[in-house]
Amino acid sequence: MKTPGKLVTVNQHQMHVYYHEANTDRPTIVLLAGSGTACPTYDFKPLWRLLEGHYSFAVVERPGYGWSEITDRPRDVDTMLEETREALNQAGISGPFIPTAHSMSGLEAICWGQKYPKEVSAIIGLDMAVPAAYEEVALPKAFALMIGIAHLLKRPIANARVKSHPAVKQGLLTKEEVAAMKQITAQQLLSQNIVDETKFVYKNAKKVAAGNCPQVPVLCILANDKGVLKNTPSWGKVHQEYFADNRQTEFLELDCGHYVHCEEPEKVAKAMKEFIH
Repeated sequence: MKTPGKLVTVNQHQMHVYYHEANTDRPTIVLLAGSGTACPTYDFKPLWRLLEGHYSFAVVERPGYGWSEITDRPRDVDTMLEETREALNQAGISGPFIPTAHSMSGLEAICWGQKYPKEVSAIIGLDMAVPAAYEEVALPKAFALMIGIAHLLKRPIANARVKSHPAVKQGLLTKEEVAAMKQITAQQLLSQNIVDETKFVYKNAKKVAAGNCPQVPVLCILANDKGVLKNTPSWGKVHQEYFADNRQTEFLELDCGHYVHCEEPEKVAKAMKEFIH
């Protein structure tokens, strides 16, 4: 199976970076997938295809995602951030960057802005999480059982997920890409690193909450996803509160599901272009 991007070595493990360079002096957009998105490169395609030629962008697949190998390193936010930064470095991609984070990876994007403000020119949230969002969410009591069942049914679950994915339904992937997405999704479905990230998320949220809100321009795109709002009723409120002290924050609410970059890619791309200029 052909690797769409470049494999680089980070902490003795291979990580996959899909990079498209544009002839522009604008910062590089770094697309960071949410928890459990098994094949980020193709999951983001509805969005990145609209960015091609306008911006340089990179999809950095964390260990246990996409074409990246499993790692034995802990899934604390600092480790994950350093892996992302080193993967970009090894791929020859220099900053400044615009971390563009979906869901749980919002914690990594915020941490990036806290620790390395000179590298981060802005942050874009694709219905991303902020620390307080995890105060209302708890792991399901049958989490271990759910993982076991998912592993037993990897192939049919992967096939169903890929078949229903907007990029596939809209014909945005080639036959080869669809086949690769099915294989990668089955391989990485609830990988050990994905499971460990979920277990670390509460500690990571507290770590990020202890730092200051990054004082960089922020575009916070929020969805009115029923599932997210059921688990976290104050989803929109906690974002407004977290960025209250950052006067460079813009909010955009979309009437769609949690995967805003898949469901409303044209609106997301338009908002990003207006935000970045």
